[in-house]
Amino acid sequence: MASEKEMYEIIGRAVADKQFREALILNPQNAVKALGYSLTPEQSDSLKESKLGMISEELNTRISKMGLGCGAGGLGLSISMGPS
Repeated sequence: MASEKEMYEIIGRAVADKQFREALILNPQNAVKALGYSLTPEQSDSLKESKLGMISEELNTRISKMGLGCGAGGLGLSISMGPS
């Protein structure tokens, strides 16, 4: 089972890395296994049903419009992980 911190790391990587994001949406268990994590069935289902692709595309669009390219270090992204 991935901890809350690990879930944030997984989501952060998915937002920043298109190839990882695509693998995560298709097969969350295999994608996170390469990072040394494991997921509960609920965590896996949650990632499959997430809108990571939309979040990432929206972020890329905003970065592009701001003219920041890949060096956008000051952007904040808040993702709710549900009840702890």
